[in-house]
Amino acid sequence: MATSTRTVTAGDSRSSVLPEGVHLVGSVPLASSEEVFRTAAGGLGDRLRRVPDGETGPRSDWIVWQYPVLSAQPQFEVGPPGPGHYRALPRLRLRAGERAESVRFESLGYAEAAIASYRVFARLKRDGVIPAQCRLQVCLPTPLAPISAFVAAEDQAALEPTYESRMLAELAEIVDTIPHEQLAVQWDTNVELGMLEGVVPVWFSDARAGILERLLRLSRHVPPAVELGYHLCYGDSQRRYFRQPADAGKLVQIAGALAGSLGRPLNWIHMPVPRQRDDEAYFEPLADLRLAPETELYLGLVHLTDGEEGALRRTRAARRHVERFGVATECGWGRRAPSTVPALIELHRSVSAPLPSRTPARSGVFEWPAGFARIPDEEWTRQDVDSFGLAYDTVEHHGWYRNLDPTVEDLTRSLRDGDLLVDYSGGTGILLDRLKLRMFDRQVGMLIVDSSAKFLRVALEKFRDDPLVGLRLLRYLRDQKRLLFLDEVLGPEVVGRGVDAIVSTNAIHLYYDLPDTLASWVRTLRPGGLVFINSGNIRNPRARPNEWILDETVWVIDEVAEGLVRTDARYAAYRDALDDEERLAAHRAHRDRVFITPRPLHFYLETLEGAGLHVQDVHEETIEASVDDWFELMSTYHDAVLGWVGGTEKVDGRAPSSEAVDDRLALIRHSMDILFGGRRDFRACWTYITASR
Repeated sequence: MATSTRTVTAGDSRSSVLPEGVHLVGSVPLASSEEVFRTAAGGLGDRLRRVPDGETGPRSDWIVWQYPVLSAQPQFEVGPPGPGHYRALPRLRLRAGERAESVRFESLGYAEAAIASYRVFARLKRDGVIPAQCRLQVCLPTPLAPISAFVAAEDQAALEPTYESRMLAELAEIVDTIPHEQLAVQWDTNVELGMLEGVVPVWFSDARAGILERLLRLSRHVPPAVELGYHLCYGDSQRRYFRQPADAGKLVQIAGALAGSLGRPLNWIHMPVPRQRDDEAYFEPLADLRLAPETELYLGLVHLTDGEEGALRRTRAARRHVERFGVATECGWGRRAPSTVPALIELHRSVSAPLPSRTPARSGVFEWPAGFARIPDEEWTRQDVDSFGLAYDTVEHHGWYRNLDPTVEDLTRSLRDGDLLVDYSGGTGILLDRLKLRMFDRQVGMLIVDSSAKFLRVALEKFRDDPLVGLRLLRYLRDQKRLLFLDEVLGPEVVGRGVDAIVSTNAIHLYYDLPDTLASWVRTLRPGGLVFINSGNIRNPRARPNEWILDETVWVIDEVAEGLVRTDARYAAYRDALDDEERLAAHRAHRDRVFITPRPLHFYLETLEGAGLHVQDVHEETIEASVDDWFELMSTYHDAVLGWVGGTEKVDGRAPSSEAVDDRLALIRHSMDILFGGRRDFRACWTYITASR
């Protein structure tokens, strides 16, 4: 971490510059993660490598929110706090006859909070509110902390592994969900210092060795691409340390041991500095601190009570023993009044210098070809937004739409500044929404092409003002009984330029004329251009026996519904429909045009190769689908799923009554409950194909 050139005072040359960079320890007393992100980025954006979510709401008082997580376990009984206990909270001890192995924690809440905060972080980073260099900082307490604070001494050793196991499961969920290059994990190391100072009882024989072994064990679960840091803490309960340190010696010992033993990069260390310590003795151990060049040191020497003068005085004292460091407060701000936040932000600015930029130079800026209008002057662009399109757009929030995540990662790895991507059958723009939350400000042109004007009209509402997004409607040519081909709808301007990548998600199984469709893709792709395909409706021979092909549920729903209509008095009004074989066949033919019979994987691979595309990779993923979410999608297409119940305008020439639609939806749900045996979820096989021209 390099130093800056902002003058502080004359004298020692090492104290002639302000420290570069600011570290926010974790908690910030604001109303929401969005308010924290906006406040921190707005006031300190040029000084931050990472930004925490502020640990808002129930997390604002550090680990206290974990007490009900532990006390809810039926194996515990509640006893009095006892002398010297962490806050005035009861002690939890195992009931007589209960074993620690029987305790199970389903959720601690840390993963849920981190993932929710990342969604806000990603949106704000996409919109340029959060600087490009910033990562989301997720702060986690070491498992020693809640166990030591809330569990009776005689049960701490037995319960620590159970809680640690759950914490590591939460960490795994965090690193599986949040992109590694956007994530930083901080272990809040508080109780450990209390143990080393003899203030907190230790249930293992060698305090120093046991603490170091635990810290190393936890951190080896953080992948190398995820940044890792430690907040070393002497406590901030009731605005005081649990013991005033003689000097920074124990902090330096822990930091040095971690730096030398991790086997992966240590990205930062934060150490507290008591307000009254601006003396040589406190900072002298820092001269023995050995950190790798990539490890940033942050000293918590900022105190609101003595402001800029005090922080600069402590900075000068620290400079005599360590040259490179950034600044911070000694602990989080969560127990402060919200009204102090602006002053804290300004104080940090006044005693620090901006970080040197790490933003890489752009490899190119995207521009649409001359003469190409990204939004065409066509009638559909002037129509009102349709309720059907809006209803379909809600599938973005369905759990089974996690099938997009691998494709988003593939595209993020492959696309570069200046590239042009075609999202074929891109619909309402769900994929582009997610891609922009992953690539942020990358200069990639994105063109949504779809045959539904209703879907594109919703996409237009989202992206009308985004200069990197264009839209094109694949019109149906009635005289030729086909849709426009891709090269026809893009026109000579884009075809002449060439497309760098084409993606088709959850749609390729719907293409009747697949060879002609793929041939048109090849005509638009540049040499070496890539094709990314995913679908949950490909008959993949590697699918597991318990995995569904999604659209096969439609045929099963129809079969079950027919049985219910014949046998359940609630649906007796529709029995006559089952005797009209010609009408029933017409409705099922319409269903089969909307939900095409799944074709085998080899059909797609052979057709891709036949069109002149080289298949590079094929793999599959198991996707969990919620029955409730799938019912919501079936409800959107209810006229195709069970149109024979009450009729449809497309087949019968008249719309169904509202009562018939209600019955149809109830019958779909009833059939699904029977189909899935009342289960909340089912598994589907998703196939992913990558090809190149």
